[in-house]
Amino acid sequence: MSDCLRLFVGIFPSQSTQKQLHQAAASWCKNLQTEVRLLKPELLHLTVKFIGNVESTRLNDLTTAFLKISGNLPSVSLDIKQFKLFPNQRKPRVVAADIERSPELNYLVQCCEESFSNLGIIRDPRAFQPHITLARARRWQKENISPYTFRLVEPIESIALVHSQLSREGAKYRVIASVPLN
Repeated sequence: MSDCLRLFVGIFPSQSTQKQLHQAAASWCKNLQTEVRLLKPELLHLTVKFIGNVESTRLNDLTTAFLKISGNLPSVSLDIKQFKLFPNQRKPRVVAADIERSPELNYLVQCCEESFSNLGIIRDPRAFQPHITLARARRWQKENISPYTFRLVEPIESIALVHSQLSREGAKYRVIASVPLN
């Protein structure tokens, strides 16, 4: 693909929640044997639908499909339960804030899947596991650490279609479109 954009639909918590998550993760990660790289607070988000690399010529159609779902979306709260190694402690890929599943969040994911599948974007065959990635590592040591209880509930006002650019310095996000939640 020549001129591609890496896209996803995401929920970004408020700046104060992003800072709280970042600070608490920095503290908890000090107990890990693995050296991890914390993500910048402004990058912390819940991925609702990863679209992937698409031709830039498809951006208008994808944006239109995204904006069409706006009338169907219920209000959603992020109910953060704990920090843990994700997807599991045996073979972690990241440190994540685990988010409680809810019917509203599941419906939001379903609406995104349906809207984009009509444009040929493949549905994710894996079960949705809501989480916010907090830190990454290149190589994981064998860890024996309990999840860290971190309770926080935050109502979410909108979701966004986001262009993600990866580089050696880290990811940069640009919101293409945003829709409010009822």
